[in-house]
Amino acid sequence: MQIAGVSLSFSKPLDAALLPPSFQPFLTHTGPADLICTVGGLKPDDAIARMRVAPDDPWVFKRSAEGFEVLRRNRAGHALWRITGPDPFESATVLWHPELFTKSYGWFERTLGQGIGLVLLTLRLLTHRGFILHATAAEVGGAGILCAGVSGRGKSTLARLLDGAGVTVLSDERPVVRQWPLPGTGAEPSPPAFRVHGSPWPSSANMYRNAQAPLRRIYFIEHGSENRITPLDPAAALRRLIPVTMVPWQAPALLDSLLETIEALVTGIPCAVFSFRPDPDAVTAIRDDLAQEAPCSASR
Repeated sequence: MQIAGVSLSFSKPLDAALLPPSFQPFLTHTGPADLICTVGGLKPDDAIARMRVAPDDPWVFKRSAEGFEVLRRNRAGHALWRITGPDPFESATVLWHPELFTKSYGWFERTLGQGIGLVLLTLRLLTHRGFILHATAAEVGGAGILCAGVSGRGKSTLARLLDGAGVTVLSDERPVVRQWPLPGTGAEPSPPAFRVHGSPWPSSANMYRNAQAPLRRIYFIEHGSENRITPLDPAAALRRLIPVTMVPWQAPALLDSLLETIEALVTGIPCAVFSFRPDPDAVTAIRDDLAQEAPCSASR
């Protein structure tokens, strides 16, 4: 399975028929992967059944000299599954509760769309200038855009408008952003360049695509009485981007490398607030903004 240039290689064959439909395009590789994570274990573990019950601690994220650990509990506080792996997470071990895991999920393939898949990709990208965020991502005339926002801001609505206007929508909920080329390769531009990738985790618009585009704009969306794009300086954009970034902010050990990536992103990519009406003129406003030499200044 390949997502955003990351190859997830499982020690046991996956049953494609049990995967969510959105994962099917990502089983066919469209290009070489530059990052690999080998996922092993994939079996019940009695030790997980003996872990302490902690209903107020549903997620545990740890980073130490030995690597990463992620633990997921159910509402009653019983451990369901555990992921461990070295830093920089080139391999991972996934183990689960002998009984509760099956009762909660049914089969392993289902968890790739409900938590484990997101954790695996997040940790593999963490030290390689990449992350997942809540946004609609699209390619407009060769330019990648992100329309970011928390739930209710209109990501799915805008995704449908873009799709209806013939725009290639990469994701309507959880796209992946990666700095490219990576620092240290000798080829990175200044300011840094980024790519936006589709992912297999859609929202209500159910849009997903195994493709990528060079990122040119970030819009923080909100509903409005007119279509208006208001530029943001990097500091303001940083404050808006952090809440829509998928990372365990409660785990300080995971933050430093990610904050460095986010700071480079908002410094190098023009950002704006996009207040929009749910009509086709919203797409026109985006196209006009992308066409301008001075970015993020359009209003309609």
